[in-house]
Amino acid sequence: MERKVPAIEKHREGYIKIRVIESLQEIALAMKMLREGFSRNAAQKVFMAWKAMISALTVMNLDKMPKNEDERKWYYKSGYLVPTTGLRRVSDRLEDLGYQDYKLSHMTSTALALHRYAYNGLLEGASDYSSREEAISSVVKLSRDMLVLIKELFKAYWDDEIEAYYETAKKELEAVKL
Repeated sequence: MERKVPAIEKHREGYIKIRVIESLQEIALAMKMLREGFSRNAAQKVFMAWKAMISALTVMNLDKMPKNEDERKWYYKSGYLVPTTGLRRVSDRLEDLGYQDYKLSHMTSTALALHRYAYNGLLEGASDYSSREEAISSVVKLSRDMLVLIKELFKAYWDDEIEAYYETAKKELEAVKL
């Protein structure tokens, strides 16, 4: 009996490209928001950019991600979307598959800290940051690191369209003055 092919299987390359572009767009928006003084909004945008990038990387490695049948079902049903509750697990798994030099788990921790900051501000006990400047520094640093990762990890998908979004995000990042 034939198994139903999951939707992600039919459109893998297109999905990866869309998520890379989404990540670059979110970085560009985050930098615009930062320049306008909206640090919490910028933090959330960078978090969304991180999730989109990890999702693209997950789909690139989708066949290798699951360790067993239950995980296979999860990854093909919703895991490839990298829900927030699975972000740490997915990042750790990517490192297990050979991406440990990219410090994905460490950057995931930063992205999750920014996510908490976006929702809770500097509320003591609910935020990882003691000052707005500290959070802004993480927004900028994670964005810089992501631009490097995107350029390196998605070479096989690079085209003029991605390059244009990359250059826009890079330009927006360079315009932020700390």
